[in-house]
Amino acid sequence: MIDTLRSEWIKFRTVPMNVVLLGIGAGLPFLITLLTTLLIDADDMDGQDVLELAVGSSLITAMLLGVIAVAGVAGEFGFGTIRPTFAATPRRMRVVGAKVVLSVGVAAVVQFVLIAVCFAIGSALITSRGGSAGWADTSGSREPIVGIVLFAAIVSLIGVGIGLLVRSTPGAVAILILWPLIAEGLIATLLFVARLDTVAEFLPFQAGNRLWFFDDGSLGEDVVLGRWTGGLVFLVAGAVVVWLGALVTSKRDA
Repeated sequence: MIDTLRSEWIKFRTVPMNVVLLGIGAGLPFLITLLTTLLIDADDMDGQDVLELAVGSSLITAMLLGVIAVAGVAGEFGFGTIRPTFAATPRRMRVVGAKVVLSVGVAAVVQFVLIAVCFAIGSALITSRGGSAGWADTSGSREPIVGIVLFAAIVSLIGVGIGLLVRSTPGAVAILILWPLIAEGLIATLLFVARLDTVAEFLPFQAGNRLWFFDDGSLGEDVVLGRWTGGLVFLVAGAVVVWLGALVTSKRDA
C-alpha cells in the first residue's frame, strides 16, 4: 500500500494542472483576505470577522480540490494511463484506496494551512493598521475551522467517486460543480414548494454546508440536521459514491 501511495503522490505532484488549480484555489482566498483587510476600516473588523472571511472564501479552494481529485482519476482513464497502473498493482481496490487517501489527505492539509495563513495575515494587517484582531476574538468559533477542513476532504472523496464512475474529466468536473450550484438548488426549491423542507436538508451539499456555518441558530428552529449530523450525511453520501465507483471499477475494463 505504501508503494501505491508513493506512486499516486508522484502522479499528483508532477501534473501541471494540479499545481495550477492549487495555485488558484489558494491564491483567490488569500487575495480576498488580503484586499479586504487592507481596504476596510481597521476598526470594522476583529478576529472573528477575519476568520469568517477566511473560511467563507476558502469554499473556492474546497471545490477546486474536488476538481483535482476528479481529474486525478478520470484523467487516468481518459488517457489510458490507468492500464499500466492496474498492471503494476492488479488489486484495483488498493489503487482506489490510495487515490482516496491521497486526495482526502491533501485536501484536508491544504485547507487547514490556507485558513491558518489567511487568518494570520489578515489579523496582522488589521492590527498593524491600528485595529484589534486576534485569536482570542474567535472564542467559540473553532468548530467551523474543523468543519471547512472536513468539507474539503469530503468534496475530494466525492470527486474520486465521480471520477471512477464517469471516467471523463469534463463530464465528471461538470457533475461535481453543477450538482451543488444548480441541481441541488432546483431540487430544494421543488421540495420547499411541496412542503418537504426536511427532505431537502438531506441533499448532500445542503447537509455538508452546515459543517462550516458559524451560527447554527441561523438555520432556524425547525431544522433536523445540525453541524455534525449534516456532516455525517455528507460523509455517507461521499462514501456511497466512492463505493459505487469502486464497484464499477472492479467489474469494468480499464
